[in-house]
Amino acid sequence: MSYVLPHLHYGWQVDQAILSEEDRVVVIRFGHDWDPTCMKMDEVLYMVALNL
Repeated sequence: MSYVLPHLHYGWQVDQAILSEEDRVVVIRFGHDWDPTCMKMDEVLYMVALNL
């Protein structure tokens, strides 16, 4: 599922994602796309993002 979520590769991108949002919650998941736990979290985050 991580392929449908935005990827932030640099610290500057993380900062901008946090600082540029005033009306929405920013959730950042650190980890590897191939990690089974991260895969489950990506699926949950994707489903939540669809509902918000």
